[in-house]
Amino acid sequence: MSTLRTLWRTGVLGRCPRCGQTSMFNSFYGLHERCAVCGTRFESNSGEWLGGTAIGYAIGALVALVLALIEVSWAPFRSLGLSPMWAIAAISLVATVVGYRPAKAMWFALVYEMGFMASDGPPSGAPPRT
Repeated sequence: MSTLRTLWRTGVLGRCPRCGQTSMFNSFYGLHERCAVCGTRFESNSGEWLGGTAIGYAIGALVALVLALIEVSWAPFRSLGLSPMWAIAAISLVATVVGYRPAKAMWFALVYEMGFMASDGPPSGAPPRT
């Protein structure tokens, strides 16, 4: 149950997977270096963003597959006078772009749940430990 709660809190809401208090994101796609509350580093190794990219592309591919199956079965794009190939490509691209942020957050929730995220010190701006 704890894993599902972490996936929901992080993947859907975009919050820190450890404390759930602050957003992981400082822009639509950009991550904060660490959580302002608990100090968890979101991207401690270079290349950790690749899993989120793969999940984001998978979202776009699934949308394209579903739309292609719908087009083959009922031909909604052709009946609207649109080129099915270009309509599916455009919608899939939008799905990939919109789905990337939750995909990235979901990936970091999985990385956290597997124990690969570090909390190595106080958050930036906090007084140093003595």
